[in-house]
Amino acid sequence: MRIFPRAWGGRAGVVRWNRDEAFTTHAETTVSEGIAGNPRDNRPVSHPAQSSIHAMLKPTGSPSPTDRSGVDPLRISVAWADLGHRGVILATGEDALPFVDKFTTASLARLADQQGTEGFFADARGWVIALATLLRTTDGLWIDCDAEVAATLRDHLEHYHIRERVAFHDASADYACGAIAGPHARAWLEQRLGSAAPAGPYDHARGRLGDVDVMLVRIDWFGPEAFLVQSAASTGPALRGWLAAEGLATAHAADVEALRIEGRYPAARDIPPKTLPQELDRTAQAISFTKGCYLGQETVARIDALGHVNRGLALVAIDGPPPPPATELTCDGEPAGTITSSCAATRLGGAACLAIVHRRGLAAGVHLRVLDRAARIVGAAPHAAENQEGPR
Repeated sequence: MRIFPRAWGGRAGVVRWNRDEAFTTHAETTVSEGIAGNPRDNRPVSHPAQSSIHAMLKPTGSPSPTDRSGVDPLRISVAWADLGHRGVILATGEDALPFVDKFTTASLARLADQQGTEGFFADARGWVIALATLLRTTDGLWIDCDAEVAATLRDHLEHYHIRERVAFHDASADYACGAIAGPHARAWLEQRLGSAAPAGPYDHARGRLGDVDVMLVRIDWFGPEAFLVQSAASTGPALRGWLAAEGLATAHAADVEALRIEGRYPAARDIPPKTLPQELDRTAQAISFTKGCYLGQETVARIDALGHVNRGLALVAIDGPPPPPATELTCDGEPAGTITSSCAATRLGGAACLAIVHRRGLAAGVHLRVLDRAARIVGAAPHAAENQEGPR
């Protein structure tokens, strides 16, 4: 293990960053290993804001006959979503779990086999490299992430690997990925598996769908009831054929993306450079405040103890068609954020967007606009109620 550029303990000093930086503190303190006495941990929990948003967006009455195939099954029944190849990094060896635990905000030591958690990987400054799902397996860890950051994440972990008994393999091309999602997803799966589907957040299990071996992971990316389905890439066509023969509808990619955006789950494109973990509204799911040292912990712990983030990921509703990524959001005529993802959302009056929004844009009573069209924050605005003593 290489020595980190800075010891975890020691005097943190007086930190005064300007309003466009990540956080502000005005007290001298000692950042110790972890935060002693803090009872919080990162065992995955359901996200209240996300659940309420999906409940608000759930259609009522009979489905419209003009809806495209896949829209109604995803929201009121069950459908299959083809996700292509996701990033898959396999960490194997006796030291796999304790080694990776030193580089993620999640607590891995408490995970049993077939359990998982969400976690951020950050650099020494606390800036996010990737948001990943970490699954405990019998021979180590299965790390799932967006395909575009898989190579970077593997190289990041390998950079610190010297003598530890761990090997990292980027297996992204070896697996095909999809999701079975919708209010009836669990019942549909269990009828065909003949056994219970994974129950807790990021619990996972091996099984067979038709003649195809799969790994099922309980996720919340596409609504409150969804399962990631990983299979060998060579079996992808057989799996899709079997699902079609079973009468499972196939969702349009745009409809799957809409559910992700409406649920405020950040993809890699929603995480710009120099983003801090607490800015992405996944603290409850992805950050442990009771584990030992990890790379980037000093920044994460200091924000929690003394400061506040000055921007955050938010769901924004906009009148009219979806704006392109990188479009500016203004608050009372001043720049206040940037659109990172967008989709059509008639339920919200036009478009739904994920955006990194400055605190001033999250305050009540402000006037937001995108491309000179009215905009508003939907659901609980992250960080809006925080004070300078930090989030609690």
